[in-house]
Amino acid sequence: MSHTGGELERRPEALPAPYLQAQRTGEIARVVDWPEFAAWAKGRGVVIGGLILIAAQLVWKALFLSHYYFWQDDFHFLELGREHSFTWKYLTYVGAGHLTPGSYAIFWAVDRTSPYNWGLAAGITVVLLAAAGVAALRLMRTLFGDRPAILVPLGIYLLTPLTMPDIRWWSSGLESLPLQIATFMALNAQVHYVRTRRFWHALAATAWVLFGLVFFEKAMALPLVLLAVTSAFLMEGHWLKAIGRSLVAFWREWVLQVILVGVWGTLFVYSLRTSSTQPGTPGSAGGVVTFIVKIVKDTFIPGAIGGPWQWLPSGDNEFAYSAPPPALAWLALIVAVLVIAVSIWHRRYAWRAWAILAGWLAAADIAPVLLGRISELGPSVLGLETRYVADATPILVICVGLAFWPVTGQPDRTRRRVTIPGADQFGRMVAAGLVGALAIGSVWSVQAFQNDTTSAPVRLYMANARAALAQAPAGTVIEDGAVPSTLMTGLFKSYTSASKVLGVLGQAAHPAGVRWTAHPVGTIDHLMVFGQDGRLHEASVWGRPSVPRRGCQAVRRGRAVVRFTSATWTTTRVLRFAYLAAAGVGGQDVTVRYGNSSQQLTLRAGLHSAYFTEHGSATAVTFSGAAMRGLCVGSMAAGVIVPAAKGTVIPVAY
Repeated sequence: MSHTGGELERRPEALPAPYLQAQRTGEIARVVDWPEFAAWAKGRGVVIGGLILIAAQLVWKALFLSHYYFWQDDFHFLELGREHSFTWKYLTYVGAGHLTPGSYAIFWAVDRTSPYNWGLAAGITVVLLAAAGVAALRLMRTLFGDRPAILVPLGIYLLTPLTMPDIRWWSSGLESLPLQIATFMALNAQVHYVRTRRFWHALAATAWVLFGLVFFEKAMALPLVLLAVTSAFLMEGHWLKAIGRSLVAFWREWVLQVILVGVWGTLFVYSLRTSSTQPGTPGSAGGVVTFIVKIVKDTFIPGAIGGPWQWLPSGDNEFAYSAPPPALAWLALIVAVLVIAVSIWHRRYAWRAWAILAGWLAAADIAPVLLGRISELGPSVLGLETRYVADATPILVICVGLAFWPVTGQPDRTRRRVTIPGADQFGRMVAAGLVGALAIGSVWSVQAFQNDTTSAPVRLYMANARAALAQAPAGTVIEDGAVPSTLMTGLFKSYTSASKVLGVLGQAAHPAGVRWTAHPVGTIDHLMVFGQDGRLHEASVWGRPSVPRRGCQAVRRGRAVVRFTSATWTTTRVLRFAYLAAAGVGGQDVTVRYGNSSQQLTLRAGLHSAYFTEHGSATAVTFSGAAMRGLCVGSMAAGVIVPAAKGTVIPVAY
């Protein structure tokens, strides 16, 4: 710094004129040449405008994410990361038909950094959103130059409600957003490769395809998109002939990508052995048609122009499905047809862009669902899942640009034969109106989704559970039941147990630890159970109680029979009874017989509660053994464990 300062003192003419003027007038503040700055900004107006749009949507979507929390698969994948070391076997585990090692790596890292930290998870989503937005802007500039019109497809991408339910569900966003980034960046590298013939651009395009594959197997369709765009818009002539020339001219790149997709496809098929969802037949022709109509007419097309404007909430209000009003759904279809028709009338090759979009929808979004999930929820429900077409939004905006504007360096292939006075101005007015309607509709639709969905019950449950595990006395025994379906449904089986979902919170907040039991057996005083609100409640048994009586049970020949008010349920899972044991029989065993099962209980002197895991129906319980003369059995019940209406609650409910 001193050397630089000395140089300027020796050569004052090297200083900018405004700075010299500031020195002469004694001004200390640096002078800004505003006209020069304005000229600089004007030359970069499209870039600045694009970055402003990206920044605005990041703020908007960050506020949107702040209303939500982890849900369903999110908990499952965090548990998987908790259970496994960072191995190839873990990264390539396929749980529900998806091979997503990149997502698993992020889940693994987040769980070990800060379990259930939604701020961290949402922050990762925002970073991916920023990267996707910048990648989209970069591709638009590469394809079409710095024309202001590129802000239209960029705005569509940033605003479309199709991606909002996708990012609300964290595990889904971790699959889709990297694929969207890969789509933009792979095509950007492909355009540079075609223009320069420098092979490192082909390597970059292949690397971005690999990046997409690491997060979502749908990226296996990306090489087809690269070939389609290259032959349709970066080369001259008949499309089929251009495809052939593209294959010959860039054969080394296609060989690389075929090998990559082949290897990844083989790995995917091999990994499917662990998947709970296996490929199958699409089902009836009617179901196939229903799904296609729903996903295209009621989900994708309305979402592409700012819909669906209203939603169908799930049973727990954690999620919502596209449910456009029928009139608006048909209006959206009419608008889409008109936009396609105008583009085809105006530009010779516009139809190719829409063919590419249709091909992506068919190959990447429709076919996988028909082959893998159509039997799970049915075509009518799955057809309203915006998540299945969120990854199509990059293809949509790319095709919108290709349909309406010439690619930089390529001929402007217009096909207008008749000049209509005022047509251009009218067209710009209509386009501006459509863009405005899309922006307003998008904001409306996203706000409607937010109004119809909530993560408040899950947030409350997790906050209470965290506090409960921190405040529970050391050695507390907790019944390891399933968490509420608002967190995880029964489809996740053993992964819904409270110990798996909440155990990490207990380890972090309570070094002394608690003890979990899925099958309570023996003397357990103050057994606790999590309620639907995430608080720890004293356990109670809901089912058949014993016949009320005064005093202790009668003992004859070392045996006592305690009867229920009526036969217990066939769905009984647990037997609970209170007992009072004299000091002299402490440590001795009694035999407890329920139905056809017989178990031993080691008595503890004093007043206690005992539990046994039981199944099936019975009318009475028989106690026997030498210690019976010093044992008094109190109230008894057989059924299922539920939170008690009274007693200790942790944390205290205000």
